Amino acid sequence: MDLFEKKINTKEFYNLAIECYYNLDSEEYQNNEVILIDKSISFLIDHSFIPTPCFEIKIEIKNKTEEKIIGYYTLYINEEKEFIDEFLFFT
Repeated sequence: MDLFEKKINTKEFYNLAIECYYNLDSEEYQNNEVILIDKSISFLIDHSFIPTPCFEIKIEIKNKTEEKIIGYYTLYINEEKEFIDEFLFFT
Protein backbone atom coordinates (compact mmCIF):
# COMPACT_ATOMS: atom_id res chain seq x y z
CA MET A 1 0.00 0.00 0.00
CA ASP A 2 1.28 3.46 -0.87
CA LEU A 3 2.17 5.70 2.08
CA PHE A 4 -0.17 8.41 0.76
CA GLU A 5 -3.09 6.00 1.07
CA LYS A 6 -2.38 5.01 4.67
CA LYS A 7 -4.06 6.61 7.62
CA ILE A 8 -1.50 7.25 10.30
CA ASN A 9 -2.10 7.29 14.02
CA THR A 10 -0.79 10.76 14.86
CA LYS A 11 -0.96 10.18 18.61
CA GLU A 12 1.27 7.11 18.20
CA PHE A 13 3.77 9.11 16.12
CA TYR A 14 3.88 11.97 18.66
CA ASN A 15 4.30 9.50 21.54
CA LEU A 16 7.19 7.86 19.70
CA ALA A 17 8.88 11.25 19.23
CA ILE A 18 8.37 12.16 22.90
CA GLU A 19 9.80 8.81 23.98
CA CYS A 20 12.87 9.33 21.77
CA TYR A 21 13.30 12.86 23.13
CA TYR A 22 13.35 11.62 26.74
CA ASN A 23 15.93 8.98 25.78
CA LEU A 24 18.37 11.72 24.74
CA ASP A 25 21.36 12.37 26.96
CA SER A 26 21.06 16.14 26.84
CA GLU A 27 22.19 18.46 29.64
CA GLU A 28 19.90 21.22 28.39
CA TYR A 29 16.83 18.99 28.62
CA GLN A 30 17.89 17.64 32.01
CA ASN A 31 18.49 21.13 33.44
CA ASN A 32 15.08 22.50 32.41
CA GLU A 33 11.58 21.53 33.35
CA VAL A 34 9.93 21.34 29.96
CA ILE A 35 6.56 20.85 28.34
CA LEU A 36 6.49 19.04 24.99
CA ILE A 37 3.84 20.24 22.53
CA ASP A 38 2.79 18.35 19.38
CA LYS A 39 3.80 20.47 16.39
CA SER A 40 3.53 18.67 13.05
CA ILE A 41 3.91 15.44 11.13
CA SER A 42 5.08 15.62 7.54
CA PHE A 43 5.74 13.04 4.89
CA LEU A 44 9.02 13.72 3.07
CA ILE A 45 9.47 12.45 -0.44
CA ASP A 46 12.72 14.25 -1.21
CA HIS A 47 15.41 15.60 1.09
CA SER A 48 19.04 16.49 0.55
CA PHE A 49 20.51 14.45 3.43
CA ILE A 50 17.66 12.42 5.01
CA PRO A 51 16.81 9.09 3.32
CA THR A 52 13.31 9.33 1.89
CA PRO A 53 10.45 8.57 1.84
CA CYS A 54 10.04 9.12 5.57
CA PHE A 55 8.00 10.85 8.23
CA GLU A 56 9.20 14.00 9.97
CA ILE A 57 7.70 14.53 13.44
CA LYS A 58 8.26 17.91 15.09
CA ILE A 59 7.74 18.69 18.77
CA GLU A 60 7.94 22.14 20.41
CA ILE A 61 9.84 22.34 23.69
CA LYS A 62 8.50 24.95 26.12
CA ASN A 63 9.95 26.05 29.44
CA LYS A 64 7.45 25.00 32.12
CA THR A 65 7.84 28.10 34.29
CA GLU A 66 7.99 30.80 31.62
CA GLU A 67 5.85 28.94 29.06
CA LYS A 68 7.98 30.16 26.16
CA ILE A 69 9.38 28.05 23.35
CA ILE A 70 12.99 27.14 24.10
CA GLY A 71 13.59 24.66 21.31
CA TYR A 72 12.41 22.01 18.88
CA TYR A 73 12.92 18.28 18.56
CA THR A 74 12.55 16.62 15.15
CA LEU A 75 12.43 12.87 14.61
CA TYR A 76 12.69 11.14 11.23
CA ILE A 77 11.31 7.60 10.91
CA ASN A 78 10.54 5.29 8.01
CA GLU A 79 7.26 3.54 7.21
CA GLU A 80 8.06 0.76 9.71
CA LYS A 81 8.62 3.39 12.44
CA GLU A 82 12.35 2.68 12.46
CA PHE A 83 14.70 5.49 13.49
CA ILE A 84 16.42 7.39 10.68
CA ASP A 85 17.67 10.58 12.34
CA GLU A 86 16.84 13.24 14.90
CA PHE A 87 17.63 16.87 15.58
CA LEU A 88 17.47 18.84 18.81
CA PHE A 89 17.60 22.61 18.55
CA PHE A 90 17.49 25.06 21.45
CA THR A 91 16.86 28.76 20.83
